[in-house]
Amino acid sequence: MSKLTIAGIGPGKDSYVLPVVTEAMNRADIVIAAKRLIPMLEKMCPDGIFVPMGSIAETLDRINAELKSGREIVLTVSGDPLMYSMYRTICNDPRSEEWEIRILPGIGSLQMLGAAIDVTMEDALILSVHGRELAPGKIALAVTEHVATFFLCSKEKGPAWLADIMMEYGLMHVTVHAGSDLSYDKERIISGSPEQIMQIEFPSLCVAAITNPAPHEVMRPAFLTDREFERDRTPMTKEEIRVLILHRMAIAKDEIIWDIGAGTGSVSIECARQAPFGDVYSVERDPAALELIARNREKFSVDNLHICEGNAHEWLTRLPCPDKVFIGGSGGEFEEIIRVISAFQQNIKVVVSAVTIETIAQAGEVLGRYDPDYEVIQATIGRGRKIGGYHIMDTNNPVMIFSAVV
Repeated sequence: MSKLTIAGIGPGKDSYVLPVVTEAMNRADIVIAAKRLIPMLEKMCPDGIFVPMGSIAETLDRINAELKSGREIVLTVSGDPLMYSMYRTICNDPRSEEWEIRILPGIGSLQMLGAAIDVTMEDALILSVHGRELAPGKIALAVTEHVATFFLCSKEKGPAWLADIMMEYGLMHVTVHAGSDLSYDKERIISGSPEQIMQIEFPSLCVAAITNPAPHEVMRPAFLTDREFERDRTPMTKEEIRVLILHRMAIAKDEIIWDIGAGTGSVSIECARQAPFGDVYSVERDPAALELIARNREKFSVDNLHICEGNAHEWLTRLPCPDKVFIGGSGGEFEEIIRVISAFQQNIKVVVSAVTIETIAQAGEVLGRYDPDYEVIQATIGRGRKIGGYHIMDTNNPVMIFSAVV
């Protein structure tokens, strides 16, 4: 079987290319490399046959064809092949199951930055915002809880963008480190406060690290009682039911959550408190309920709660992709709401509370199409009430709580 070697060639300068990589290129029938790197590699291996890398699809097709012809191939990648590079993409191609693959590691740009700023990567978190959607809250949470967080940047999302997020979340005590053109003569490494770094422009070939002298785990507050909320005659999900709903949602600290049919906003408030680095979007059409949501948002100082006035169908295609969705009321749009949620590329946890027989039947039928293994529990809460010298139980209507992955 012919062999594909995926070789990391380091940050870009020939002195950082490991000898074992040079040996592999000299032995290979062809070497596939980014066009900008070929002149450097040809000087290192004058007898090598180099071909420029095309699109990902073209490159995979070329590799498959060459391997079937019995040729030995070296695919060179900048940095290290295992660090947000081509290896995972290759493994996702079913044809790669038939390929014999060898990996030659390289010196990555994040290692170069860590060495330059004297920061060990042993306890660091590594993230990439290059071609990936990463919400600002997720970045702020990562920095809050780690002594060092390293970032592979893009042209649009570079050190200044990261520094702006630090300012937005009040993380002014951290230090932002930026490295550009590492290993080249024009290499530049700058460290400063978020306020200083956000004023500086950096090239697209850039990496960053944020160090936090006082990292700590973000602790989430306990649940609220009904008495603590501003309320009038607008129906509110009772506190015991809210606890069950939130338990089913299993909210992470940096998730995006939709609350559809938010009512007084009691579930929205709890979600916003449980996800301090996330965002909660409360969709509600009733004017009285909207006023209560606004009052409760101010009372509990949850700035990550966003109020969306109107029907669900007016908002759902405009909101960011959620991690979790709670549906407390659908205004007759339940099936359409689930259809919109299912159109996203990622799996989304959906929790539904239902009281009426009609809503219970519809929830079970619609959710069952998307998740045959959906879960449902029934909760009935009784409260003691004193009559004379005795106590009796006042029981609320039973609530069905559905949980599904859509």
